[in-house]
Amino acid sequence: MKATICKLLLVVALFPFAALAQTGNFDTVKVADGIYAAIRKEPHGLTTNANSVFIINDDDVIVVDTTLTPGTATELLTALRKLTDKPVRYVINTHWHDDHIMGNQVFRDAFPAADFIAHTRTLEYLPGTGLENRKQAMSEQGYPQFIKALRSRLEKGESRPGVPLDEEERTTLSSDIKIAEAYMKENPGARVILPTITVEDKLTIHRGSRVVEIVYLGRGHTSGDLVVHLPREGVVITGDLVIWPVPYVGAPQSHPGDWSVTLEKLIALNPKVIVPGHGPIMHDSNYLKLMAELFRSIKQQVDVSVARGDNLDQTRKSIDLKSFRQQFAGDSRVRNMVFNSYVAGAGVEAAFIDATARKKSP
Repeated sequence: MKATICKLLLVVALFPFAALAQTGNFDTVKVADGIYAAIRKEPHGLTTNANSVFIINDDDVIVVDTTLTPGTATELLTALRKLTDKPVRYVINTHWHDDHIMGNQVFRDAFPAADFIAHTRTLEYLPGTGLENRKQAMSEQGYPQFIKALRSRLEKGESRPGVPLDEEERTTLSSDIKIAEAYMKENPGARVILPTITVEDKLTIHRGSRVVEIVYLGRGHTSGDLVVHLPREGVVITGDLVIWPVPYVGAPQSHPGDWSVTLEKLIALNPKVIVPGHGPIMHDSNYLKLMAELFRSIKQQVDVSVARGDNLDQTRKSIDLKSFRQQFAGDSRVRNMVFNSYVAGAGVEAAFIDATARKKSP
């Protein structure tokens, strides 16, 4: 069940910014002049929603990521309208997962002239593999089974047999169910808006005096992760290259072996403000360095195991992630559950897939 969830649902120093407004289940936070982040407040569980960003320019707006459903995207647009009446000119999708793209139709309908920007691989993914994965998520073995399993745990009130749920587990289970139910209610009829502009390596947009660099630094969470860099403001919007407090890793879509190198390139931009795909705004690169260390260790350990000729089960047993588990999850049952599913589970599997492919390559 955990492996299925990972595949289906994958569709630190904090800067003391004050929230300007609360609309829906997010806080609108000013991070620099004309730049506002919509930071999600749902707990970090097996499923969640993504942060978004508004870049308000002299004459128009750039939106980065549009959340999981048209309903949450409508709330996002309402928050934007409280800040400005300028039209949205560009929507940037940092990658192809549903919690970053399924609100696109709201912005397409509101702003017919807007362009949608994503990596070339996102355009390749969405009509094919993305469509099939979305159908699978909506099938009885996808979100409905996920909701049923979580409801059963909540009703039994047990973390595991004989162990009552703690308050964090109750809150997170309830949130996961609510998010999954909204997905099933809204997204079967939602339109997927494809990119109208694609990026391979870099695209620079000039809006008055503002410079917006849209860059591809390498594989990580997916093979098509884009970073939005505002060099004059020292802001980076990372998408799911940065996920707090525990990274979401998917098999086979993620690439832990490359992820550490990509994060090092991101750190080299020397950002003052980091807006992650999930989690709070950061003011230094300490958490990014920790993520890079984690993925570097997974790659190194998996490479050794694959070189020995181990299969996936043998590889899993050989990997030691205890120190990282403590740093990312601590004593939290919820974070340990996420770590088990997405890091020790899917993360090791994704690294195994890549290492096996490299071994077979001439």
